[in-house]
Amino acid sequence: MRVLIVHQFFYPDHSAVSQLMTDLAESLVERGVTVTAIAGRGTYNGGARLSRREEHKGIRIERAWTTSFGKRTLRGRLCDYLSFYVGATWKLMRVPRHDIVLVLTQPPLIGLIGLVVGRLRRMRVVALVQDIYPDVAVAVGAVRPDSFSTRFLDWLNRRSLQATDRIIVLSECMHDRITPKISAARAGRIDVIHNWADGRAIYPRAANENNRFPDEHGLQGRFVVMFSGNLGVVNEFRTVLEAAEILRARADIVFLFIGDGVRAGEIRRFIDEHRLENILTMPYQPRAELRQSLIAGDAHLVTLAEGLAGLSVPSKTYAILAAGRPILFVGDANSSIAKLVDQNNCGAMVSTGDSKKLANVISEWAARPELAEELGANARALFDAAFERQRAVTAYQKSFDRCLQTELEQSGLAQTESHPVRLKT
Repeated sequence: MRVLIVHQFFYPDHSAVSQLMTDLAESLVERGVTVTAIAGRGTYNGGARLSRREEHKGIRIERAWTTSFGKRTLRGRLCDYLSFYVGATWKLMRVPRHDIVLVLTQPPLIGLIGLVVGRLRRMRVVALVQDIYPDVAVAVGAVRPDSFSTRFLDWLNRRSLQATDRIIVLSECMHDRITPKISAARAGRIDVIHNWADGRAIYPRAANENNRFPDEHGLQGRFVVMFSGNLGVVNEFRTVLEAAEILRARADIVFLFIGDGVRAGEIRRFIDEHRLENILTMPYQPRAELRQSLIAGDAHLVTLAEGLAGLSVPSKTYAILAAGRPILFVGDANSSIAKLVDQNNCGAMVSTGDSKKLANVISEWAARPELAEELGANARALFDAAFERQRAVTAYQKSFDRCLQTELEQSGLAQTESHPVRLKT
């Protein structure tokens, strides 16, 4: 099997989806699959320029020329998107033919490009829906739902999904959001495959383990409430920041934001305006240090803005589960993560705006660390049962097999139609 992965970011970029696709590609190569990745030469936060091509653990990486303004401004983001559309199209036409093209939904409409080129070159196309556009943009207020551009983008997205050979979504909730966008006959081609983490690289803190991360950053002896990852538009931070303000007098509790993104300025402004000393911020940590930073958190925040249930699934969830830490979910109770936390007793769910409840939960866990530890143990048990990396890779392989099986069936049908069997009389 030969698989071509198309996404704007890939190794060595630190963004969550980039790391997931790198994991997937590495594991597929280990199983004998030939994998090529097409990405841009820029990085998620902009500025850096990566080489045109390289090989990483048996993966051939082809990078298209793109601008690299990053995510901080809308104009810069659009330039990065447009340049990647052009560059990825050129690369897709020139790389050797593969059996399957796996195209992600970021940037929006890249799946349409993958579909058109895939059809021209007789490659099967699988759409991996990480976020549903333009629905996400509408939900966060970035575009008007009734504008011509929004309706046209939605029409293109529906057409693309309808024509795709197979669709992979990240949760049952997302499955319910996608199904109305395609015909009933195509609904059977949707596979639900959750994101994952590598349980061998990220695992719970041992009782006698010496973790230098808290010592290096002044966290020792404090209950650490951590948010680690992209500070993006799909996140909800107001509830968290207001809870930190409520708990400002608690010297034993600290909020730590690790990462960067378009909402980073909002967090810094809140800290300055309210003169909070119980909120710390840090840049992204190297992936090699990820486990040490994750197990330094006594509780981990996962947030999702209102209206985004089923439209986006925070991938940070699975690394938190792997680290055996409890989840504090802030957002829509109908989201898949809220249900996961509630059904598996591995954290707490707080509705958007209920900063008092969030502060109370944190206070209780800080006073009863054994409760947080118990919830964390439940988190790791859930991870081992459902979200280990190799389990997800096997699910992807099965989806690819179904896709190719469909091709064989169609090919056989075409042969039968072109050379009908004649019965002797």
